[in-house]
Amino acid sequence: MSLITEMTKDLAEDISNWIYEEPYSIYSLEKNRETILELISGDYYAFIDDKNQLSGYFCFGKPAQIPTYDYIYSEEALDIGLGMKPILCGNGLGYTFLNAGMDFAQEQFQVEKYRLTVASFNKRAISLYEKAGFTILKTVNHSRSGDEFYIMVRE
Repeated sequence: MSLITEMTKDLAEDISNWIYEEPYSIYSLEKNRETILELISGDYYAFIDDKNQLSGYFCFGKPAQIPTYDYIYSEEALDIGLGMKPILCGNGLGYTFLNAGMDFAQEQFQVEKYRLTVASFNKRAISLYEKAGFTILKTVNHSRSGDEFYIMVRE
């Protein structure tokens, strides 16, 4: 049985070693002290699969948002961020993984509306999110990189 648990330093260090191949490399985290501190800040949770292996992580609220000039994040929805271990991506596990995160968020935060932000080129993730009931609300640009992202919501 899988579980979502508090992020530990060891799990955070594992995640900081994950390298996503192009074009998904923007999701790779920097392996440094600041990344580890952010991951263990209390806003991130580890997803442990039924084989007791770290297979992903979630964050909720502000850490799941990107900096943008053209969109103000409102309090009306809970932002959800997620990352799956690179070797597991593209193997049909995303729907179960995403739903586990939303079930956890519902238990922890009692939310009615979810919001997530995804790179517009990431058709694989967008397809998953649409399958899970998310719709595109707005197209925005990251204020530092200029990359295009979609803000998606599910009510």
